[in-house]
Amino acid sequence: MGGEIVKYLKSRGHQVFSDKIDVSNFSALLAKLNETKPEVVVNFTGVRAYPNIDWCENNKEETVKINVGGAINATLAAIKAGAYPIQISSGCIYSGGTDVEFTEESEPNFFGSFYSRMRIIMQNALKEIPVLQVRIRMPIATFSHPRNLINKIISYPKIISIPNSITFLEDLWPALEKLAVLKPTGILNLTNDGYLNHAQILEVYKKIVDPNHKYTIISLDELQGVGGITKAKRSNCLLSNAKAKSLGLNLPAIDNKKLEEIMVAFKKSLLNEAIK
Repeated sequence: MGGEIVKYLKSRGHQVFSDKIDVSNFSALLAKLNETKPEVVVNFTGVRAYPNIDWCENNKEETVKINVGGAINATLAAIKAGAYPIQISSGCIYSGGTDVEFTEESEPNFFGSFYSRMRIIMQNALKEIPVLQVRIRMPIATFSHPRNLINKIISYPKIISIPNSITFLEDLWPALEKLAVLKPTGILNLTNDGYLNHAQILEVYKKIVDPNHKYTIISLDELQGVGGITKAKRSNCLLSNAKAKSLGLNLPAIDNKKLEEIMVAFKKSLLNEAIK
């Protein structure tokens, strides 16, 4: 995501510093920020939990080092350098159905994975500091990437299909650009209106990209229960975007028509990868 927002911001005429820095090294981080003197620092860093967050269950020290310590370092270094800090976070700290939308004030109720528990610790640690914590959910995009929700679910022969909030990354970039001007602090959910489930996405994928794609829908218990496929449990929830709307940030709903447009662009991205 960091690389993509750099492209977007540069296309908008912004000067962007994107040198690679180890966020676990506070001194090096602060030195670079004092050198470049940015107005805004956006921290997208996170452990490369590949192929999924089960990686964090077996790499707890690295997860804490980057996802907790790195987030705190980036925030404190930004403030010390006189910059406005934005920390990209996650809504995977909740579990609930379509009858509830979790707000920025909702207490976390999902502790089923180490990844999620560390996101809760990070959120609580930054609550008392003047930083904006942007919570996204199930990021989807037009470009092919291992962390794109489309790439993830087409790689699994068995999937669950539960409603979840979605953040369309091409809507996220201009929202972050606006937030860099408004400079609010606290926690903010940034998700598109409505919700999607995996089967909806895969059916559009079959229609636009690969009509021969096959998948089987399984229950949540089959996925994460005793003898299940995953090591850690999975969060499924809807986030309220009312606060974002009050700031003038209206991320439109991703209906079937919009999903088809996304999938057409995604198909082109796959073809470009094949050519390379």
